[in-house]
Amino acid sequence: MATPLTSTPTAGRTRLAGAIFESLNEGVTVADCGLPDMPLIYANAAFERLTGYSRDEVLGRNCRFLHGAERDQPALEYLRECLATERTCTVVLRNFRKDGTLFYNELHVSPVHGENRQLQYYIGIQRDVTDRVNAENSLWKLNEDLIGANRGLQEANDRLSELLYVAAHDIKSPLTSILLSLELLEGGVGRMQPPVMRKRIRQLRDVSMRVRDIVIDVLEARRVDDGTERLESEPIDLRVKTEIVFRLYRDQARAKRITLRIDAPARLPRARADRGCVLAVLENLVSNGVKYTPMGGTVIVRLRSREKKLAIEVEDTGQGIPAEDVSSLFGRFATLGSRPTGGESSTGLGLYIVKKYLDMMGGTIRYEQAAGGGARFIVELPRATRTGQS
Repeated sequence: MATPLTSTPTAGRTRLAGAIFESLNEGVTVADCGLPDMPLIYANAAFERLTGYSRDEVLGRNCRFLHGAERDQPALEYLRECLATERTCTVVLRNFRKDGTLFYNELHVSPVHGENRQLQYYIGIQRDVTDRVNAENSLWKLNEDLIGANRGLQEANDRLSELLYVAAHDIKSPLTSILLSLELLEGGVGRMQPPVMRKRIRQLRDVSMRVRDIVIDVLEARRVDDGTERLESEPIDLRVKTEIVFRLYRDQARAKRITLRIDAPARLPRARADRGCVLAVLENLVSNGVKYTPMGGTVIVRLRSREKKLAIEVEDTGQGIPAEDVSSLFGRFATLGSRPTGGESSTGLGLYIVKKYLDMMGGTIRYEQAAGGGARFIVELPRATRTGQS
């Protein structure tokens, strides 16, 4: 049976402690607080391997020789404060080996008190953490580089947004004139043209409408981003606004043999919202429904009254939205796995604009998959009070 350590003679305990210290991989030193400048009176073999100094070279000296010229490290200030107040502490110091090479020393210092709580020794345990510190420094540097790169990308994105805004603004006026001219050609003079010419006019009008959608998206995204959009809250007849939007996309839907339907009760309360923003929300959602619905499908807008809310459900019989895209659905320049079924273009700004406008109007939007696999967007807007409707 082993003899308890407390009953072992002092010399035996000292030899046991020495054997334990010598077996450690960490450097161990003991400083005598009863002598001037607290010199080292013990250093183990691991300390010799760590620093390159032999025991004969360090015993009788204060261990500050390891600091070299690095005497003003913040960690040293903390260490000195703990030594002065007889506290345990752990610090990481820039130390130097005998050959002058730098290493990072994780130093744990503990006071040892004797009778009457008088300080007698400080035991120091050292560990080389150079690899860890270098890895941390590399991570910090990488993080700073990433922050810098992200800042550069943001600045480039801001410049690109400004360029797109200026270009879209400059295109808007001539584009409007082109569309008016094409409508005149298609509606009046176009009937007198050969079929081939009428087909070309329709193609030009379709292309112009696509460009118009892009221009409107860019301009509206800029307005919601810089806060220049000023909303006017008023009672809105959602059925009337839906019928207006259906007329805008009637030709695109007809070209793909898509049915546009409104499902609403005969008497529907009005929503309280901004007229232009409601049109923009409906345009984007109906436009997406037409874009992503295949030939012969259906886009239906359901209007419902729900307590203090008016709900707009825009549902299509298209391909729906992949589950992995749902979380980024309302992001700026969102890229979806789904593709328009008729080769239509998309800026990735439509749903971003819809979400922004609804936030500004106190509304909400969410997405869910329709029963047949298509997409269903549910919008809720505040309901107008009777006073507001009169």
